[in-house]
Amino acid sequence: MRTRWGTCNIQKRRVWLNLHLVKKAPECLEYVIIHELVHLLEKGHNDIFKAYMDRFYPDWRRVKYQLNNQLLD
Repeated sequence: MRTRWGTCNIQKRRVWLNLHLVKKAPECLEYVIIHELVHLLEKGHNDIFKAYMDRFYPDWRRVKYQLNNQLLD
């Protein structure tokens, strides 16, 4: 994957992760996994999705910012 950190196939219940995550902090990998698993509960990035993220990973907004703004080596 070149443009996403992860993706989830809801019908097949499969998650794929970008291999470049190994270059990021472990909490970034944790965030992406939780993000993709929440898609099994809620398809879109709506308020329900964000409520699940708040419940399962309260610090997700900070980690998302870190993930998307930290340069890869």
